[in-house]
Amino acid sequence: MKSIGLGWIIHIFALLHAVVALSCRSAGIDDELLLTVLTMALSLIICMRQGQKIEFTAAIIIVTNILGFLIGTLGATVLESFIHSTYAVHGISTAITTEILGWCIVAITNIFGQKEGKKEKTTSAPYLKWVLLVASGIFILRLIIVFFLSRSPLAQDVMLDIIRRVMTNSFALIILACVNIMFIRSFATRRKSSSKVRTVLLYSAFMMLAALLETFLVGINEESFMLIFLIALIAQVTMYCLVYIINYTITVRHEMQTEREKANMAQYRYLKLKRQVNPHFLFNSLNILDCLICEEKTEQASTYTHKLAGIYRYMLKSEDEEIVQLRDEIDFVQRYIDLLRVRFPEGFEAEIDVPEEAMARFVPPCSIQLLIENATKHNSVSPERPLTIKVTVKDGYVHVCNNVIPKVTKSPSTGLGQQYIRQLYMDLSGKSIEIVRTEDEYCVTLPLL
Repeated sequence: MKSIGLGWIIHIFALLHAVVALSCRSAGIDDELLLTVLTMALSLIICMRQGQKIEFTAAIIIVTNILGFLIGTLGATVLESFIHSTYAVHGISTAITTEILGWCIVAITNIFGQKEGKKEKTTSAPYLKWVLLVASGIFILRLIIVFFLSRSPLAQDVMLDIIRRVMTNSFALIILACVNIMFIRSFATRRKSSSKVRTVLLYSAFMMLAALLETFLVGINEESFMLIFLIALIAQVTMYCLVYIINYTITVRHEMQTEREKANMAQYRYLKLKRQVNPHFLFNSLNILDCLICEEKTEQASTYTHKLAGIYRYMLKSEDEEIVQLRDEIDFVQRYIDLLRVRFPEGFEAEIDVPEEAMARFVPPCSIQLLIENATKHNSVSPERPLTIKVTVKDGYVHVCNNVIPKVTKSPSTGLGQQYIRQLYMDLSGKSIEIVRTEDEYCVTLPLL
């Protein structure tokens, strides 16, 4: 089955549905239960192929069977006005319904299902337990429906009329949706601590009460109370499954986003930690300090030491901060530039033009300094062709630009620094950084937060 695509699986089941429907009709056998089994099997296979969780799969199976009954019934009614053969109507409507349901399941699992990360390995035991439970409930509902339809030749028309009344009552459906949202939200945190028996009883009671509420909202009379209650119960189960699917999607994606943010923050902090103990940077700084001391430039050595200490102090201080004021970042950058000017006494120029009104905005810590560090790392610095770095703010964005002076021997680049900054901006604000490179200039734009 793994070698067969989802499209072929859907087509095969559509053909099986049509064959079973026509065979049962020819033999005078009711096909409700057999078609239900095939529909559940189709839903189960697609969900397992898509790597969905057990609860999500169970909800899909329930919704698919209920919608399958409605779509099949309405489809057959429409086809009867064009095709006069009952066999053709039954077979075609069954096949078309199966195709619609199959592709709808694929679409729902693609849109609402858990798409990121490794697909969970599902064992057969939990799936079998849930499928048997769901199948039992669906079979009971189907048997009840068949019982009501067999009581009177007009029962199907009455049921379709009640279904229209239930499904077109907007106020009742809105109330039903709100009740399900409140139940799912409030019970989600307690479900794990509740026993299985208590959980089953609670769910059963909730379904019955919600269906009873829907019945009264739609309007009842003594003759059709049980039938309206049955349709309301089906509507309630469908509504619950739909709300559960949406809530499941929101919850899973929120958890994924949270985990992604934690992972990205851990990576970013790791990068910052590497910069704090970067042997190359520390080696160069100590070499410069040693030269100043050997040349007996004690005042410059003292100034250099204080600025170096200030750089590491800022890095340690901002270690647990997601964002810092631009004022603090610019002050840190200025210290870093001063150290670079000692390292490159000629051939290095830096200009910072930031208006005062922008100083209260925020940026990720060390983001601007990292871009300046990259510029000195990947470009040649010489008196003949000075490296010029400009830091400016315009229209709510920080622009860090430098002229491009390729080194004869290029330094290896992993691109991790800019990748972490890009992802950090996406996690914090949903905004992205912009990188523009020409033959003469390299410019990175950071949004102010």
